[in-house]
Amino acid sequence: MEVSTKEDFSMRSSSRPNQDGDGGSRLVDVQKDPFLVRTLSSVLSGSGPRHSLVGIVLIMLGSFSFSCEFLFVKLMEGKANSFTVTFYRALVEIPIALWLCERRSIDDYIGPPRARAWLLVRGGMGAPAVLCFFYAIQHLPLPDAVTLQFTTPPFAAAFAVMFAGERWKLLDMIGAVVCLFGVMLIAHPTWLFGSEAPTEEGGDHAGENSMAAIVIGLLGAAFAGLAYTSVRMIGHDTSANVMVLYYAVMSVPVTMFGSKVCIGSWNVWHGGGNLGAWDWCWMVLTGLTAYAGQYLTNLGLQYETAATGTLATCSQIVFTYLFELAFLHESISVWSILGSLLIIGFMAIVGILKMKEADETVLEPVAGEPEELALLFSAEH
Repeated sequence: MEVSTKEDFSMRSSSRPNQDGDGGSRLVDVQKDPFLVRTLSSVLSGSGPRHSLVGIVLIMLGSFSFSCEFLFVKLMEGKANSFTVTFYRALVEIPIALWLCERRSIDDYIGPPRARAWLLVRGGMGAPAVLCFFYAIQHLPLPDAVTLQFTTPPFAAAFAVMFAGERWKLLDMIGAVVCLFGVMLIAHPTWLFGSEAPTEEGGDHAGENSMAAIVIGLLGAAFAGLAYTSVRMIGHDTSANVMVLYYAVMSVPVTMFGSKVCIGSWNVWHGGGNLGAWDWCWMVLTGLTAYAGQYLTNLGLQYETAATGTLATCSQIVFTYLFELAFLHESISVWSILGSLLIIGFMAIVGILKMKEADETVLEPVAGEPEELALLFSAEH
């Protein structure tokens, strides 16, 4: 759904200063901005912000779509490795991105010259982020792997300090500590707790394999933080569809090179095993649900604030636990549940605080706060 207005208006952007570098107001094309977080009528009328049930439902539907994507990746465990899944997800997303660019009359598929270097960084970091995340999904219980995705905001905040010259705020520091402690509960290292978390005897998610998957999942969160930082540096000059196109196109060589380095083969299209008809179905649905999740989330943000979006995004954990109970039946420790509750609980508190701040401000930053959008972006990659 497109949002239109009869005249341009200025808004303060939290993503980055305007092109003149003075840090003041900038003109934003609200028809192209993928992160519009305020219903336009309330901004133009000067009335207070109103939370939209439509926006919340759309963002939750986006979270459900992402959760389905994660389930499909999990169902291909042992049949298609993360390189193959990421490769075919990209092949599904490329024609969709090209079609949407054509439909929205986007002529410059490679973006403006100023943004191209950062677009390459976005694609180059987004691809390994998805690779690492898919690896964690296939080697950890699904809720544990998805929870690791929610550690992206502290990484994004740290990279924003290093590359964008932003301040390291108190909330960022607290978030880093909370996420670290939550991950330690999920990992339950023997050197700290004295005994391993209860798992199924002979299961695939114990010991060193589980710890390696957690480390790789955190590495994926770091890559997602870098990709998100590049998106903030790009600002509003490039369509979200162009960004997705960069990610999808760059995923092809990244997956092939990564496969050669890690498992000794350039061949990422054979699936890493014997794929049946249902496996190919899951493969295609992985790409379709990924794009659907991005579309629904961005559409929901046209009606709701990014702060409320973070709360709705936390529903991913609920969906993944339901999928775990209904389809996967993996062993999940009490420590993992506590770690998930700690990380998601903190993100929910942050979302509530930011939502209250937004309610007190009529003219809100267009792109939301970095902590909020980093969480939303981590789901999309």
